[in-house]
Amino acid sequence: MYLIVGLGNPGARYHNTRHNAGFLVIDKLAEFFNIETFEIENNYLYAVTDYKSDSEIAGTNTAAAVIKQVVLMKPLTYMNLSGEAVKYFYEKYEIEIENILIVYDDVNLDLGVLRMRPDGSDGGQNGIKSIIYNMETDKIPRLRVGIKGGDEFEKLKTDKDFSLADYVLTPFDENEDNVIEQSINRAKDAVLCFINNGIKESMNLYNGRIPDEEI
Repeated sequence: MYLIVGLGNPGARYHNTRHNAGFLVIDKLAEFFNIETFEIENNYLYAVTDYKSDSEIAGTNTAAAVIKQVVLMKPLTYMNLSGEAVKYFYEKYEIEIENILIVYDDVNLDLGVLRMRPDGSDGGQNGIKSIIYNMETDKIPRLRVGIKGGDEFEKLKTDKDFSLADYVLTPFDENEDNVIEQSINRAKDAVLCFINNGIKESMNLYNGRIPDEEI
C-alpha cells in the first residue's frame, strides 16, 4: 500500500491558494485515477485505488505488470495539525513509512520548481513539521512544490506590511496560472514515478525546474 498525502487547508476560501498546492496535486492524481468522490474517516478525506505499475523482473530486461494499492489523502485538520491524520492512518493500517509520500507547498522554492527528498527537516513548513512531530521521525519521503512568485514576490517583500503567512494564503496570479498548472501536472507524474520506481529515480527525473518546452 502507498499513502500519498497532500497538505492544505479545507474549505472553499483556500481552494486555489498557494498553501494548498498539496491538495491540488491530490486533485490531479484523482483525475488521473478517475476518482470522483472521497470518503471521510476520522480527520481526513481519502480515496483508495489500484495502480497498474510496470516493474522490471530481477535478472531480466522484462517488465511485468504489478498492481499496487494507492491511497490519496487530504487531512481536514488544517495545516498545523496535519500529522494527526497521517499518524492515525499509519497506525491503523500499518503502512510502511517508506511508502508514504507527503506533498506540500514550499515558499522557499520558486514557482515551477519541484524538490523530492527521502527525509529532512521541516524547513519551517507547519504541515510537515506536524507530521515529523507526530510520526517521531524526519525520515519521511516528501515532494515540495515551489510557490514563490519570483520578481513579484521580491517586490511584495519590500512592503513594510508584508506578511509571509498572509502571502501563502493568497491565490495564484493570472500570469502564474500556466506555470502552476504545469507544475502540478509534473508533480503528479513525480508521484506516479515514486510509486512505480521509488524515491531515488523520482528525484533524478523530477527534481528541478519545469523544462521551458513544457511551459
